[in-house]
Amino acid sequence: METAFSSEPEGAIRRWASYLVIDQQTLNTLREFYWVMEQNIDDILSHVYAHLSRNRETAHFYQDEQSVKRAKAHQREHMMRYVFRGNFGAEYYNATNRIGKTHHKLGIDFKIYSGAYCIVLSQLAGVVYKVLAPEIGNVQRYMTALNRVIFMDMGLATSVYYDTACLELEELAHELNFALAKAGEFRDNETGEHIKRISRMSFELAKAAGQEPHWCKMIQIASPLHDVGKIGVPDGILLKPGKLDDQEWNVMQQHPAMGGVIIPDNKSELIRMARRISLTHHEKWDGSGYPAGLKGEEIPLEGRIVAICDVFDALLSTRPYKRPWSMEEVVTYLRDNRGKHFDPQLLDIFIENLANMQLIRRQFEDAVSPEIVAD
Repeated sequence: METAFSSEPEGAIRRWASYLVIDQQTLNTLREFYWVMEQNIDDILSHVYAHLSRNRETAHFYQDEQSVKRAKAHQREHMMRYVFRGNFGAEYYNATNRIGKTHHKLGIDFKIYSGAYCIVLSQLAGVVYKVLAPEIGNVQRYMTALNRVIFMDMGLATSVYYDTACLELEELAHELNFALAKAGEFRDNETGEHIKRISRMSFELAKAAGQEPHWCKMIQIASPLHDVGKIGVPDGILLKPGKLDDQEWNVMQQHPAMGGVIIPDNKSELIRMARRISLTHHEKWDGSGYPAGLKGEEIPLEGRIVAICDVFDALLSTRPYKRPWSMEEVVTYLRDNRGKHFDPQLLDIFIENLANMQLIRRQFEDAVSPEIVAD
């Protein structure tokens, strides 16, 4: 089996091969009867593309002879070089993904694309029975091998449709999150770059803390909504150029809870994370934060991560009521609040990755600074 499949990135091939029982015996059978395909592949593809050219669902893709010729040539190369030869390595994986992406880009419906494999299998069966009969044992062995690799090829190629759809939904969710988050940030005299910095810093801190890639991607998408509750804070308080009085501060402290109302308690894992971040990013490790006074690991990990990134970025930024702190002042503040405001282990990781965080600050630098009230 080790000779059949090379190293990563073809982990997906290994999973399909295991599921469809594409073992060394299967590969040996493919190579034993490879000559059958060599002698008959052109006739097989001619029948397949004749069918596709006549069918009303697919005919418009093959309106001229050159289109058919190109499609046949590409499929012949793919089948003979990889599938019928049992050559399943990184090169095959990349080639199969390119095919899936091309067909998706052309707008070929998933059902039509997968259905075309059935037509190919039907033609293969006819040829194999004709050429290898009356050796029925060989017919059965070869058809079993062909079925397994054809379905693996179809699965890998059509998975691109699913992956692309997921990516499009993820990008849409990210854009919608930023749009909603900007509504809160713009009311707070922010330029919008703050939420981009928080998004990237949260991702980097989560990754450095050893979280799995999917979780890191989720916090990158969810974290921009940390201050969405500011939408519910009156302008007179939110935009006040100076220190808030006790009553105003009590109102300001409601914005995490307001965010919890704005972001629904949804079954989506991503939306639930965004809601937890909104509710808990002002909680403190020692229990002195708000709105719930959570302490230590009672605060969700995502809330603890965003808390560090948010304070770091806010202290370095110009606000209507303050000038930006120096990096030295900010790092001193963070260290002084280790185990008080901030999760001590996460803060250590953040400081270790300070260079990355500074790079993010430079990449998403504020274009316009808010007007500062004189001290």
